[in-house]
Amino acid sequence: MAGKKGYLLVEGHGEVEAAQNFITRLSHDIGIYDIPWSKPLRWTNLHQWQGHKSGGVMAGAEFIRTKPDAGALLILRDEDNQCPKELAPQIARQLRMLKLPFPTAYVLLHPEYEVLFLPCLEQMGFPSWDRDSWEARRGIKEWLSGKLPKGRSYKPTVQQFALTRKLDFSMLRVADVPCFGSLERGLRFLSDHSGQTGKVYPVE
Repeated sequence: MAGKKGYLLVEGHGEVEAAQNFITRLSHDIGIYDIPWSKPLRWTNLHQWQGHKSGGVMAGAEFIRTKPDAGALLILRDEDNQCPKELAPQIARQLRMLKLPFPTAYVLLHPEYEVLFLPCLEQMGFPSWDRDSWEARRGIKEWLSGKLPKGRSYKPTVQQFALTRKLDFSMLRVADVPCFGSLERGLRFLSDHSGQTGKVYPVE
């Protein structure tokens, strides 16, 4: 993948800075050094193949196709409404039809990016998670705000990057957070299929 780099599409403002740190560190942690990640690009409507008014997965993928140095594409978004096991394969099938000249992974963080913080809360200065499931509860941002001193609230644009730097990948693996496992498999897929056309994760 000499001279190429990985492109990352995200939706949230806070994820632009946090996701690059997260994905680069995680890639190195699992032994992937052949994909230098570019700064994430914000792209709207990544839950839709074609955005109703703007954005959408197809337009985002076609935009990255225009980049001569594109060697991989990771699309990362929160999904708190639809089931990731249904939506991700559906979008992957459509991405496969584009026959992009680089491997692509479509990964949904369920229900939101902050689910990755939950197994590591104590080392982030929060009390431990008080629910049985990592992914069953929506409103993790609000839960985090409720644990901060009175008058303060959790703001992704301010705190997401700092908390992301405290993520402990070994703790996430032991906790068996499903979307984290999917992300690791997606990164390995991108590395294993470097230089191949039309390869998309999740696989059929």
